[in-house]
Amino acid sequence: MTQKTECGPDYRVILLGASNLTLGLPRLVHSLRTALPGTVEIISAHGHGRSFLKWSYVFYRGLPSITHCDLWSDLEKRPAAKVTYALVTDLGCDLFYGAKPDQIIDAVGTCLNRLSKLGAKTVFVRPPLERLYQISDWHYYVVKNIFFPGPTVRWPLMREYITEVDHGVSGIAESLGCSILAPKISWFGFDPIHIKRKQRNLAWQEIVKTWRATEALQVATPGLGTSFHTWTRKASSRKVWWIPNTHSQPSYQWADGSSLSVY
Repeated sequence: MTQKTECGPDYRVILLGASNLTLGLPRLVHSLRTALPGTVEIISAHGHGRSFLKWSYVFYRGLPSITHCDLWSDLEKRPAAKVTYALVTDLGCDLFYGAKPDQIIDAVGTCLNRLSKLGAKTVFVRPPLERLYQISDWHYYVVKNIFFPGPTVRWPLMREYITEVDHGVSGIAESLGCSILAPKISWFGFDPIHIKRKQRNLAWQEIVKTWRATEALQVATPGLGTSFHTWTRKASSRKVWWIPNTHSQPSYQWADGSSLSVY
């Protein structure tokens, strides 16, 4: 993957994930822009229930797979940044959609390899295995069907699948020199998938400090208006009531040249 050599941003931050990234995005956007000197280009492929493999739907909204979304082709058209950081997280959705571990490992590995070719300093956040290993069959069944209603793989088999995905993707991440972070058990409550609200600042601080970007990067909760503004940015390609919609990127640009693009 190559990029133009004309002047690009001082910092490019590429974020790939699902619900946890969606919930944490306003914190990340606000904190990155506050702490990093110069222009900051934030590029995010996120969304509740987001898949690395295929189109995913939550209520009336559909989003393309992270692996095949417009982010990658758009990156080829953009000039290289002076420094690129990346985050890959939220791997579990595709298992609930029926994908097999090897398919997920291959798709996420493709993304990690693309980021490596861009020279990104990448952090891979592993699935929260420590918390997941604590839950019972009924606990799994309840939580799974709240967020992913439909046919349910039995918990012993799903636990094996999650472990296999974690092992496979961690191996690829390690081979590419990525930083690997295991979520802390204290970040999660009854819901073993999503970081608790009161733990989000602490959790995201632990994640972003792995980049070692700057000591000034302190994650804090932005105002409601800032959060709403971030959450309502429209993705490059999506479906609303199964009708395709496209939106030019960046989705928002600040006066200093910093920008937010959503895919």
